[in-house]
Amino acid sequence: MKTYAIQWKSSVSGSIGIGTKRFEKEEAERLATELNAEYPDIDHEAVIPPPPALEPAGAEPAPPQVVEPSNTLPLTECAS
Repeated sequence: MKTYAIQWKSSVSGSIGIGTKRFEKEEAERLATELNAEYPDIDHEAVIPPPPALEPAGAEPAPPQVVEPSNTLPLTECAS
């Protein structure tokens, strides 16, 4: 089953990431070894990535609602 991904970390910038493509374990380990040889400043590792968040992709929390205070009184209160 294709459950492994390539996780990487740059020893230069400290940037990290996990690839989105999935591989069989042996294929992922082979690819990580190849990538480490080709890009020595980036450490590659075959990992089983964490499951995606429960929220749908691209979902953002609703922004807070700002309620402006009213500078006028209702007509019933102004009539007296």
